[in-house]
Amino acid sequence: MNVLIDANVVFDVVEKRQPHYAASNLVLCLCRRRVLAGMVAYHTVANIFYQYGKPALPFLKDSLLPHVRTVSADSPLIIQALQWGMSDFEDALQAAAAWANGATFIISRNVKDFKLSQVPALTPIDYLSRFHPS
Repeated sequence: MNVLIDANVVFDVVEKRQPHYAASNLVLCLCRRRVLAGMVAYHTVANIFYQYGKPALPFLKDSLLPHVRTVSADSPLIIQALQWGMSDFEDALQAAAAWANGATFIISRNVKDFKLSQVPALTPIDYLSRFHPS
């Protein structure tokens, strides 16, 4: 199953944010084990580097990028996504990248922000309980 992992899930792992870390980390672990075909939007990588700087490089090079595809959306699709009426531009970019690259779900803690997305969103906990209940 192809899923796009929203930036907030990745930030949960980088920062070990509680109480979200365990579920978010398990989603990334499923990607590392190739149980899940994960992808992150191209701009998520830039946002991680912008937020954390050079200390984020080992995480990006060793823990994230070898295990997920980095995807994007082109200008016409971004313009179309803006017409979906999503209130947050960054979420529209995430949704456009997910749709353009065949994601089944967007995994995000902010599922309400993706109500107008062409790709449905699930929280990490909802995804895990639905598809990996053990």
